[in-house]
Amino acid sequence: MFDILSKEQISQDFILLKIHAPHIRHAKAGQFVLLQLKEHSERIPVCVFETFDNGFSCLVQVVGRSTLEIKEEGDAFYYIAGPLGKPFPVGNYGKVVIYSKGWGIAPAISVGRALKDLGNYVKMVCLDESLSHLLKREGFDEVVYQENIVAYSGFDLVVSVGSNMLSKILSQIYDSTPHITMPVVHMLCAAGLCLTCRVKSGLACTDGPWFEAKEINWEDLLKRESLYKEQEKLALEEYKKSLLRKQLREEVEYGKDAHHYQT
Repeated sequence: MFDILSKEQISQDFILLKIHAPHIRHAKAGQFVLLQLKEHSERIPVCVFETFDNGFSCLVQVVGRSTLEIKEEGDAFYYIAGPLGKPFPVGNYGKVVIYSKGWGIAPAISVGRALKDLGNYVKMVCLDESLSHLLKREGFDEVVYQENIVAYSGFDLVVSVGSNMLSKILSQIYDSTPHITMPVVHMLCAAGLCLTCRVKSGLACTDGPWFEAKEINWEDLLKRESLYKEQEKLALEEYKKSLLRKQLREEVEYGKDAHHYQT
């Protein structure tokens, strides 16, 4: 078991976890892990945010049953695989602009730090202002918060993470600028066996998660995003019902104990 050392509510839909997992401490910028809360829980891919001597931290977006389960009941993980995937291709690019949306801010910051350490000029563009405080203690050259996508000239590299639609639009805007992205895909085994995470140029789990944006079939990925929406919705509703039943049982038991104490 891998203990959750801390669980911080960053915003309504995001929690920052600090996890004891020594085998992840050597993860590099842009890599990810698979988290499994219980023996029969779904395994979910999550990007490594920071590492420390005995583990790592990660940002989890609470959107479905598995992530809500982590928020409500998580105090230790049954299984953690990683570090997985190839690190971001850090190099001396010059001026880099990094766009992030939602959970993408965690790998964006991780990659941004690594690029900054090599002397690159790094501009961070965050499309989710509720997560803006995560950037305040970072020493990036520019930080911009915006709701709409704005293009900037004079950059040698574009990086995008957190949304397929965001990356698709940016690939059209910056069609003549090198653009590295992390496509959002479903992932099961993370070992290259199930082929669930395939993209046009390879598998996100073993060949990625970072790819040249021009190598991605964005229309195909956007269609595949909705494949399991109905199943995910039903699983979330059932779990919420189980939480409600648990709460009612606890209230009944508490009422019995209170009555027994009074008598």
